[in-house]
Parts: sequence; C-alpha cells; structure tokens
Amino acid sequence: MKNPFLYLAILIVFVVSVVDAQVLNIERERIKTDTVGWSGTGKLSLNMVSNTKKFTEAGLGLHIQYKTLRSLYLALSDYELIKSTEDDFSNKGMQHLRYNYKLTKTITLEAFTQAQFNKVLGLDFRGLVGTGPRFKIIGADHFRVYAATAYMFEYEEPAGNLDTERNHRLSSYLSLTLKLNENLSLINTSYYQPRFGRLNDYRLSHNLDLLIKLNKNISYSLALEHLTDNHPIPGIPGKVYSIKNRLVFDFGR
Repeated sequence: MKNPFLYLAILIVFVVSVVDAQVLNIERERIKTDTVGWSGTGKLSLNMVSNTKKFTEAGLGLHIQYKTLRSLYLALSDYELIKSTEDDFSNKGMQHLRYNYKLTKTITLEAFTQAQFNKVLGLDFRGLVGTGPRFKIIGADHFRVYAATAYMFEYEEPAGNLDTERNHRLSSYLSLTLKLNENLSLINTSYYQPRFGRLNDYRLSHNLDLLIKLNKNISYSLALEHLTDNHPIPGIPGKVYSIKNRLVFDFGR
C-alpha cells in the first residue's frame, strides 16, 4: 500500500468490555470461491480486553480449505498469547476441522470436530464433535442467507477442581452475508446451543463482522461479538462482549 500509516491505524487497539465469546463463527471463516482446489488465509490481531482484569492479546490464525465439486475440507487454527497487568501470562487456542458434502443445490451435510483451551475463561480443555445439515436459503452474489442445525457432543474440563462435563447439545445458526461492493462486506451470524434434557442450559451468541478489502491480498476485519451462557463456568460472567480487529492475508484461491 502507498500509505504505511494505514497499516498502523489498523493495529490501533480497541477498548473492549469483556473477553472472547468462545463460539466459533464458522460462516465468517468460510472462503467464498466457485473454483476447485486449495485456498487459505492468515490472520494477525492485536486487542485490549477488560474483564475482572485488563489484558493485551496478540493472536495468529491460519485457515486452509480444499474444495472439490461436491466436497469441502476446512481446517482452522487460532492461537492467542495473553498478558495481564500483573505480568502473568496466559494463552488460548483452537483447532477446528470440518467436512461438507453437497447433497443438493440447497442442502449440505456437515461434520466437524474441535479442540480448544482458554486459561482466562477457566477452560482447561473443551472438545466437541457434531454433524447436521446446512441449508442455502438465498444464494445471490451480493446477499446470502444460510441456516444450519446439528447434533453436538461436548466434553469440557474446567480449570481447578471442578467436575468434568459431558453434554449433548443442539447447535443451530442463521447467517446473513451482505456484499455492499467489491471491497466491503457485512456478515451477521446468530447461534443457539441448548443442552438436550436441560434446555435452561444454553448458549446464545451474535457475531457481526465488517470486512474491508484493502488490496488484492490484504483485508481488515472488525468483529463485534456477544455471548450469553446461561450456565457458565463458576467465576466467569454469563454475558460476554468483545470487539476485535484483525488483518487478514489472502495467500491464494
């Protein structure tokens, strides 16, 4: 880019009310392409977070996907190093694998697995696996609407001496993508994840993403996230909000 100060402006830290929302917005992570083969992106983020403590987060992410005529293989990795005002370090990470198989023009079968940890939110480990259909409601170039529902098994190890949990959940989402022009897109996704047999134990999340294409290979992403967890880990707020800014590097489609 001709103006190097624009890069610096993108890395300005936003003041945020609380920590990361934990529910992966998979629609944000998909790379929209009509061609088969490999594609991928890399992400760099820098954020300031305030909850019961103040934190500085530096994050790296990698997204790789491979597409055939009917199948899509997707791998996501994210890692963040977190430093508090007391100079003690923590970290969080996530690995997500997903397979899509197109049954018809409007219905796709999804299968996924994920592993994550988040020391700040008191989560030593969470593993999940699930499957279900995804529906294309509107598939226009400038406006897309998708919905999905899946069965999900969740294994969770909280930090400390808390009991391990094994839960069966429904994971449903509705996603809207609006492409305002060639360089500006909005993505809004809402998730609902109730626990089978205990419907008052649920997670409800909303994710709004603004994606600005700076040039052919670099984009800027501003993400606003909200999560309500009706049964959070003890000591963790039931409502969390965040604003995150990222540089997204496109390394080929």
